[in-house]
Amino acid sequence: MMDSKRVFSERTTDAAAPRRLFSAWRRYLAASILLIQSAGAQKLITPGYLFNSDPTCREIDGQFYLFTTQDPFTVQLQTDNRYFKGMYAYHALSTTDFDHWVDHGSILTSRDVAWSAGAALWDGDAGIPANGKFYAYAPFRMNSGKEANYGTYNVGVFGANAAAGHYRDLLGGPMTDATGKPLEALSPLLVKQDDGSSFLLWGSGDTTKHEVMIARLQDNMTKIAEPPRKLAVPEKDECGNLEYFESPVLFHHGSKWYLTFVAYKDDRGSACDPKGSSVDYTMADSMFGPFDGPVHHLIYPSAGGEESVQQGICQYRGDWYLAYHLPYDNLAPYDDHHRQVAITSLRFYSDGTMIAVNPDRDSGVGTPGVSTLRLDALATRREAAEFHVRTKAIAEPGLSGEYQLKMKDGGYLEFHDVDFANGGARTFHAEVSSEVATLHGATLEVRLDNPAGKLIASIEVDATGGNTAYRSLSGKLQSVVHGVHDVCLVARGEGANAQGYLFNLTWFNFAE
Repeated sequence: MMDSKRVFSERTTDAAAPRRLFSAWRRYLAASILLIQSAGAQKLITPGYLFNSDPTCREIDGQFYLFTTQDPFTVQLQTDNRYFKGMYAYHALSTTDFDHWVDHGSILTSRDVAWSAGAALWDGDAGIPANGKFYAYAPFRMNSGKEANYGTYNVGVFGANAAAGHYRDLLGGPMTDATGKPLEALSPLLVKQDDGSSFLLWGSGDTTKHEVMIARLQDNMTKIAEPPRKLAVPEKDECGNLEYFESPVLFHHGSKWYLTFVAYKDDRGSACDPKGSSVDYTMADSMFGPFDGPVHHLIYPSAGGEESVQQGICQYRGDWYLAYHLPYDNLAPYDDHHRQVAITSLRFYSDGTMIAVNPDRDSGVGTPGVSTLRLDALATRREAAEFHVRTKAIAEPGLSGEYQLKMKDGGYLEFHDVDFANGGARTFHAEVSSEVATLHGATLEVRLDNPAGKLIASIEVDATGGNTAYRSLSGKLQSVVHGVHDVCLVARGEGANAQGYLFNLTWFNFAE
């Protein structure tokens, strides 16, 4: 958030000054409201904005990095996610104090692979340092998105020069197991053995199965080095409910290995666990188990209990943390699936068991009730669908699971609190399309602080021959931008179609 002293000490004489002052005052008020929230309130990472789910985390260069899938897309634009088929992108966020977060945008999307049949991208792991780069493992839907089911998934391996991406497909196809078959898997997670060896842990890529596998990786991090081992896990509780359901997370603490997982329980009466999704765990002396009991609770079901919960566990500055997602809406018929992530301390009793979390009463870590978010101006990809405000722009499905914004003359998308830091951005890039053959004189303007604010870039847009015939365009910034600003993308042009639309925007970024 913008510093209040800076807000009220700036003196401006141009016509846009009142608008900028209002924008700064809005940010100051938002921060103030956050500061006086009840200490008992649930603390989300992106409240009132981004949906995010399936978290993993790790410490990278002194920062806490959170990697999540994204339910589409934001509180401002909530689109269909039945069977979790709308999950299109993988995000990175970072913090040092759990109060102030930076969103690094989409670091991997369904558009980055050519070998999946459906557009869905589910839970994986990213930001893994090795061999002078960063690796990510992610599962992609292998059956058509038109099928009304949860599908099957194969895992790919991806590499990037920075933890926040952008990640590129390293194999041009899914990973393979020791027999050469595609690695059918979900929830792939990098686990380090005590000697530093890297292992890949995963759950079944067939959503009708409930099993956990682990195998050592080759030093190149792209191939399985041995036949996978199937870990022994608890299958049913004493009430006949499914115990291990999905999402294994394995870690070492003290003398024990812990296998945490998602369990799902039906209503079997007052003597049994309550209906819903929870995170449970078992302990063993070896990373290979057996992990078949006894079972302990780690995260209890949220109120209503229908929506899933899922966990990520990591250390940061010597302390343990638990990330998990919660339902944004938990309303019948429970098939829309939009969630947001919270983070809390992971604490242990003296006997090694973990203190269970009630997600509806958890105030998280950092300052209770305080969670602010800035958007990294140098994120490699920012989805147009992640706007805070839109005018004269509608969303429609794009080519491969993404949504594009159809824009009219004077329409704009506004993104709040974009952090340009010390002015490293030099160019603006955007992916556009237009099916309007009569389009002429069209531009996409980039303005600061409000739709009539300072113009810092403008790119010309021509007809591309179809609404998904995308073209990447670039332009130089007209001036150096420092600090935090709202960014407005404004459409201008003539020759619109009968509905008044000029062109479509899928994503944009700024670059050095």
